[in-house]
Amino acid sequence: MSYTLGHFLRDVEQGITANQLSKVLSINPEINGLIPKLQPQIQGMSSELMMKKIEEQHYFNGDWPSFETMLQSYLLFVRDFNPWSILESIDLMIKFYESLSVSLNNLQFNSKLLLLQYESTNLIVPLARLVDMKMMKINNRVNDYPRLSHVSTILLKALNNLRSDPDLNLPSNRNKISVIMHTSITLCRTYIAIDSTMLCNNVFSNINILSLDKSLISKKQLIQYRIQLGKFHLLQSNYLLAYNHFNWCYLNCYFQTPRKIILAILKYLVPCGLLVGKIPNTEYLESKLGSQDSFITMYKSLIQHYKAGDIYNFSMLVSHYETYFLELGFLIGFLQRMRLILLRNLLLNVYKNTRSKNLLFSDVKIGLQLSLQPESSYQNFDSVNKWFYPLISNHNEQQQLQQNSFIISDAFVENVLASLIDGNLMKAKLTTGRTIILSKTGSFPKVYDIYKIIYPATTKEKWLY
Repeated sequence: MSYTLGHFLRDVEQGITANQLSKVLSINPEINGLIPKLQPQIQGMSSELMMKKIEEQHYFNGDWPSFETMLQSYLLFVRDFNPWSILESIDLMIKFYESLSVSLNNLQFNSKLLLLQYESTNLIVPLARLVDMKMMKINNRVNDYPRLSHVSTILLKALNNLRSDPDLNLPSNRNKISVIMHTSITLCRTYIAIDSTMLCNNVFSNINILSLDKSLISKKQLIQYRIQLGKFHLLQSNYLLAYNHFNWCYLNCYFQTPRKIILAILKYLVPCGLLVGKIPNTEYLESKLGSQDSFITMYKSLIQHYKAGDIYNFSMLVSHYETYFLELGFLIGFLQRMRLILLRNLLLNVYKNTRSKNLLFSDVKIGLQLSLQPESSYQNFDSVNKWFYPLISNHNEQQQLQQNSFIISDAFVENVLASLIDGNLMKAKLTTGRTIILSKTGSFPKVYDIYKIIYPATTKEKWLY
């Protein structure tokens, strides 16, 4: 028996009653087997006739016009859908998805569309990205995402319609909150994919205003959301905020969380921790991931140079993995913010090894010479136009090195000491006679404790804590 438009419209009515519109209006042909049955029955039917047939049903007593428009968009998709070509069908799917986002503005009935919104988002976003990437390859372009950019505006529209409910924090709205979080997470991922990360700030601001009851949100979604929040703070160089989010995600993973998810968090958590003075236990990481894991091998060496204050070898390792750290968003932090921490760790090791009450200027100078290795640094960085890696660059050699040599100057040592003291990473006084008088207690404060004071937590995200 043929499946006619009349059958479809009756199925819509039943779907409303049984709250199963996600099955009736699914645009996924692998799930919805009625699409190929309905398509031949509406071939040649005009959009005007479709709307007339829809209006005759008086869904929701005709009080939801955007729902009728959405049904029309769905029928146009079914009519013109080409199962053999994503390129010819993707715009029809996006048009339906846009109509769906508009129909969510009805606070009284939009709960009927929550599952449809969730499933359609999971289908549309990856397909739009796939088509854009294929077209970029064909047209020899880069960073050109017209469809995905348009989908991001649709996601934002859906988010704004869903969050307008004044009674969101009621337990009865748990499903709506879940879709809001899913839409927010997907929108942030989309913004990052189209290189518009700053727009994530609008998403986070909108969610913060809601002050959602996090007990109504699944742990999985909270982790996914805070990973995106951590990435955003990371790209804004707010390393302490980023670390706190990544660390929370790691600590709240379930015991049987897939290894892939653990790695996805750790690859951000470990370097972010180093930037705020938190050193991970490598033995613990090895027990979780295995000592032969390439991730562990690389970070283990990085942590070793970090703890030693070995600036040259730390920089060499970062240079070797430059593309990796650049893609994660850590390269600038490693080249700038990390230097003071490395110098602090170096002087702490010099102090421990000399076993003296105070630091000697000459010992600091020797330690800097060993850590910076100016000659090797020149050969491996300046000579290959990577002058931005070393702390001492041949571009400013006269001030930092003794003339016609690779010996660090006294002026440079004084500059290092002054920077650490001013940054509260070392409690000491440097006299005019170049005597370093250390504080009797807490000469080398913990970096994390200092940064917590300098960079206080934002109150905007208090609902997450």
